[in-house]
Amino acid sequence: MSEEYYLTDNIRYKDDIMEYKSCDNFKKIKNHNWHHILSEYGWEKIHKKWVIQLNRLSKNKSKNSRYGNLDCERDGDCFFHCIANALNEKERENNIIYDSDDIRNLISENLTEEQYDMIIGYYRIMKDADDFSEDWDPYKINSLEDFKRQISTSGHEYWGDYILLQVLMNILECNIFIMNCNEYSNDFTVYNTLNDYNPDYDSIFLIYENNCHFKLVGYFDDKIISYFNDDTIPQELKSLYRLNSN
Repeated sequence: MSEEYYLTDNIRYKDDIMEYKSCDNFKKIKNHNWHHILSEYGWEKIHKKWVIQLNRLSKNKSKNSRYGNLDCERDGDCFFHCIANALNEKERENNIIYDSDDIRNLISENLTEEQYDMIIGYYRIMKDADDFSEDWDPYKINSLEDFKRQISTSGHEYWGDYILLQVLMNILECNIFIMNCNEYSNDFTVYNTLNDYNPDYDSIFLIYENNCHFKLVGYFDDKIISYFNDDTIPQELKSLYRLNSN
């Protein structure tokens, strides 16, 4: 019996392949039209400069780039939305659905006193150096419980950053990679998270757009994939990050 899962009224997964509704019938989404159809859900091609870079690394260049990004909400929770969307792909068959609050709470619930001391210390140093861009004051956080409440507050109070990235990666047992996409400074480079690749972990790739917004990276291969294991990471991304699982 075939399994169906509807992303929208017009887009569905059937037997692990994505299809779209055309008149009264469903047709397979293909490499040449994926970006047109999946735009209904928020997917679009990644920036042209990233397309060019990844094409240079490709052994089998495609006429239509299969790399896209999902533009999550710009509500201060974009980082957490991206992670939730990727996890929802992983857990689709188990009918488990995450949202941004779930990711915030997951971090909060797993923070230790030692991690809190280290992180709040960094934030206070950044505050003293006038390099702290959040809307809250780290000097007004006096305990681990205070900090957990701050992290759990959705919106622009706590955006998520590289400091908590390692914590989240350890909790999820997942590699998280970030690709800069800054049109103002012409910065289209790999963001160094200072974390080593673990081939036993699954992986999520994010676009960091203009130093203020995260988008989820996906790759179309009969379906859009945004949650990868070591075998499904596209060759271009492995080359870009020099990932070697041997």
